[in-house]
Amino acid sequence: MLAAETRFRPNTAEVAAKVIDGEAILMNLSNGLYFSLADSGAALWELLECGYSLEEMVQVVSDRYGADRSVVLADTDRLMGELLEEGLVEVHENGQKEKDAPAPAEAPSAYAAPVLNKYSDMADLLALDPPMPNLGEISVTE
Repeated sequence: MLAAETRFRPNTAEVAAKVIDGEAILMNLSNGLYFSLADSGAALWELLECGYSLEEMVQVVSDRYGADRSVVLADTDRLMGELLEEGLVEVHENGQKEKDAPAPAEAPSAYAAPVLNKYSDMADLLALDPPMPNLGEISVTE
């Protein structure tokens, strides 16, 4: 079990991520695997990106979905372990909450445990020709 004050951050050196319409899409650029998180999982990803601690994430999700705190704690702890194992996030030792998470676009549905869906169908293609998320930062000089 992770400590309540543990904070995480996306592994931006190897992962590109975006939350679109309540679904988080995560792509590991080093191995070509991609992942999705919907509903409570996407909410947890947004909280993680904002620098929330494990305890803070659990509180927000419990309140937002009207779910039992102990259930949300167990589910969140499991999900963070999976994200760490897949190399999608890192523990942020001296991190702090950087901003408030965005409010949900629509009323959340009933709470369901977050599920990290893993896809490998494009792994070979993405590993050979990974997308370039920082393309806008590249400058060409003559």
